Amino acid sequence: MQFVKFRDAAKIVSGLVLCIAARLALMPLPNVEPIMGVMLPYAKKYGAAVGALFALLALASIDFVTGRVGLWTLYCGFAYAALGFAAGKYLPKHALSRWRFAGFAAVGVVAYDAVTALAFGLQFGQPLWATALAQIPFTAMHLLGGVGFAFIASPLLSRYFVEAETEAPDAAAAG
Repeated sequence: MQFVKFRDAAKIVSGLVLCIAARLALMPLPNVEPIMGVMLPYAKKYGAAVGALFALLALASIDFVTGRVGLWTLYCGFAYAALGFAAGKYLPKHALSRWRFAGFAAVGVVAYDAVTALAFGLQFGQPLWATALAQIPFTAMHLLGGVGFAFIASPLLSRYFVEAETEAPDAAAAG
């Protein structure tokens, strides 16, 4: 049983590293975030708590590595954690489907951007109309990245990595 827990933890840490690496590689593209697409398979397999923790750690790690830690790290991290929690409640009840991943990502990105834009506007004293207007291209890019990753990467990660089983070492074979 300990082998299974270690393997699962290793898969989760590997997913976090993948998330950070993908975001660093995509830095020139504003708001193309891999967090949603990488988090969804973990939430589907391991549930709401892991989905929430994965999303929170991914966002905080990316902000830390890129030197962009601020108050937004808290509210954006908790907003992503709420999506990870929701994904962990919703996705396990449904068959693996790229369309389900993409649909969840689309709704999730719009909800996430609405909450975090409001918090960002309040933090910096922006009028609501200016925040909403500035949010349009931001959300468009976020949708493109979030839904794209969910449609392409989520099913691949889920099938070939997160859900993939490795056999436990045979104690008799080990000698």
